[in-house]
Amino acid sequence: MTQTLEKASLLNKIDFKDYDWAKNNPLSQIVTDYGVVYVTSITRDGCSGCEEQKPLFQELAQKVGKEYPGKVSFSNIHIRYVEDDPGQSQEAKSVFGHGSYPTYMVHVKSRHGLLELYRAAYPSMEELQKQIVDAFELADLYGKDAEKTR
Repeated sequence: MTQTLEKASLLNKIDFKDYDWAKNNPLSQIVTDYGVVYVTSITRDGCSGCEEQKPLFQELAQKVGKEYPGKVSFSNIHIRYVEDDPGQSQEAKSVFGHGSYPTYMVHVKSRHGLLELYRAAYPSMEELQKQIVDAFELADLYGKDAEKTR
């Protein structure tokens, strides 16, 4: 797996073109640990909503990351888009099954695989924060469950 990960504060920035998304569950490259809530945004070049929410998402990552150190991971998967060649955007939609940009997802890892707890296009950051905080209980539950089976 070739990757471009830039840790700007508490937000992992991932360039879509640098990952091998052909795996059965492509998010398994991001959602790796039990007991952690994974928050992923999918953005695209030329998306005005993405640009509007980018600083808000970064602020949310800082705030929640400091309140829950080691319990949450924020990532942004960025899609390159050129009007004459929308191929990467089309491929991303096939991989992630999202309908528009920006899309946000919340996942936890369980012994049953990755579990998506929330997905929304262009939510308020207050709603996203609520979903993240609610997910901590499930992340803990699935983390403890996985420990029992080891």
